[in-house]
Amino acid sequence: MISKFFNFIFIPLLTLFIIWGLGWLWFATNIAIGKPTQDKTKTDAVIVLTGGNGRINAGLNLIGENMAPKLFISGVNKDVTKEDIFKSWKNPISPRPCCIFLGYKSIDTISNATEIKEWVNKYDIKSFRLVTSSYHMPRAAMEIKNLLPDTQIIKNPVFTDDFVSWKGRFWELTFSEYNKTLIRWMQNIK
Repeated sequence: MISKFFNFIFIPLLTLFIIWGLGWLWFATNIAIGKPTQDKTKTDAVIVLTGGNGRINAGLNLIGENMAPKLFISGVNKDVTKEDIFKSWKNPISPRPCCIFLGYKSIDTISNATEIKEWVNKYDIKSFRLVTSSYHMPRAAMEIKNLLPDTQIIKNPVFTDDFVSWKGRFWELTFSEYNKTLIRWMQNIK
């Protein structure tokens, strides 16, 4: 009786746990060894997902470098204005970008993807740079690509000083993001 339990329940569960653990290690390693994007391809837009340090400034810097003519920021707090965005910009040398759009509808990554799809379709965007935190990029890119399969997305991850590989918040954030990504990936299998 015990050996049947062991063979039919414990071994498959242990195998799934090992596969899950190896997947998390692979995910964390890819985040840890990731590098900022060096691709200098110009796109139709830069799209920033709010929620982490440095994301909005990274998007503004890309616009300031003429990497795209439009900037869309998704998931903006309803009380934030364009003027607030400009005040937070840490690059006073570049001229103020002209074409900034703020999205106030989204509250999470899934609704970010929907809000981005609406904006991309409205402005006939064929390519864009996606700006979000390095640990958030896999899931964000997957969610958006599912809704916009024919749109070119150049990933532009943001690496912040408060997110140090293999230390502190790294484990918490990679654990959370890995599980969210895994769940959404399984939900999207058709």
